[in-house]
Amino acid sequence: MSKINISRRLFVGASVYFVATPVWASIFNTVNSLSVFSQNGRFFTAKEMTILSDVADIMIPRTDTPGATDAKVIDVLDALMLSWAGSETKQQYKFIIKQIDLIAQSSFKVNYQSASRADRELLLNKLDQLSFDERSTELSKSYRKLKEMIFHIFYTSEEANPNFMLVPGTYRGDIIKEEVDAYNEKGRTF
Repeated sequence: MSKINISRRLFVGASVYFVATPVWASIFNTVNSLSVFSQNGRFFTAKEMTILSDVADIMIPRTDTPGATDAKVIDVLDALMLSWAGSETKQQYKFIIKQIDLIAQSSFKVNYQSASRADRELLLNKLDQLSFDERSTELSKSYRKLKEMIFHIFYTSEEANPNFMLVPGTYRGDIIKEEVDAYNEKGRTF
């Protein structure tokens, strides 16, 4: 494991978390276009990290802009499981990872890691559609929560949004123009 500290800004609820994440070693499988993690994360197993990373890459692929891998989304999610997530959230993420693998096995007769890129994309597109059509199932809730967190981590990352600035302090709906000007003059900190 090569250790690189990656500062990540993440707004969760009303708090800011600065997460330093290691970069986990992975091997790119050219047969099915999948980065396979060779070691466990801090919370997730290597298999879970592989599935999560691929899911995030399918949701937010690299194009002419950075993708989920570039923003280290799953590395941050893995670190958040130790610093932010409660036991229910941890179970929910473990549950959805297991379900994605089980769906691949029942649909394609191979585990998720052995499925082709096209089959994995098909699986996630179908799961995405069903999760928003059938909102009450545990599978749907877990998938939507994972998707929301993947996009949240991505859009608050420096790679995706280099100009992101979380406004510190509490919400004040009655601020006057002079206060806004003073706030901006000080570089958005009071």
